[in-house]
Amino acid sequence: MFWPSRSKIILAMFVVFVTNLFPSESSAQSKVEKLLNQLDKNYYYPQNKGLKRISLRLEWHQENAQSEKIFTIKKPDFLFIGELHNGVFVKKIKIFDNSENLTNKENFEDISFLNNYLDAFIPKTLREKFLSFKGTIGSKKRKEIVVILKNKETKDNFSEYKLFVDTEKMRISKIIFRQSREPKKVEGKFFYTQKDGKWVVTETVSIFKINDQEYIEKTKYKYKSLESFWLVYNIDQTVMKGESKVLTYNFTLKDYKLYSK
Repeated sequence: MFWPSRSKIILAMFVVFVTNLFPSESSAQSKVEKLLNQLDKNYYYPQNKGLKRISLRLEWHQENAQSEKIFTIKKPDFLFIGELHNGVFVKKIKIFDNSENLTNKENFEDISFLNNYLDAFIPKTLREKFLSFKGTIGSKKRKEIVVILKNKETKDNFSEYKLFVDTEKMRISKIIFRQSREPKKVEGKFFYTQKDGKWVVTETVSIFKINDQEYIEKTKYKYKSLESFWLVYNIDQTVMKGESKVLTYNFTLKDYKLYSK
């Protein structure tokens, strides 16, 4: 189509104005990916230090608080296995050979529960965790950037992360997670130490509501050095409802078998 010269200039100016006013989705996504990559460089990941494969025995204790009494349950041992494939650490839980005999239903329920902790034993990189998410920069301050990451914007299966990034220490200080099912909102804070000059999480504190009841979940991580890798060996998690303890999980990781390049 033929456009007069003046019309072409006006159209070009309009396109530039709109482009600057509304940055392209790919440009916004690129900025978020760059920021996540920067953060990943500041976090400690055993796989980035050369760990290729790992297997270990997982001991699991659970305490339930009912009617002011605490019931301690010693769960059977399980195996945690992980292996690096194309830059992604594939992890799974298996039944330990010497574990107590359980029904298939009990095995399935326990393994399904432990699958929620796979990334606590060997953490995913941020790039890996948010690979399928669309990201935008929500706001910028002198010492903080807020990143919004959305998975699926459908009412029946919606999830969104809001990351609060400390730009001085280049780490995530706080997170707000939203989803379509309960708990619909979780607010979490992170506390850190350093291993080999990189950040590792030592404690998380999360607040959420279920059926209008507020819960506080505290999780503590302990690390030890094995064959030049810093690895989690103990996780202690407590869930409180008000001033009352609801339950406690304790995971002890032992009998490590490590394979590196």
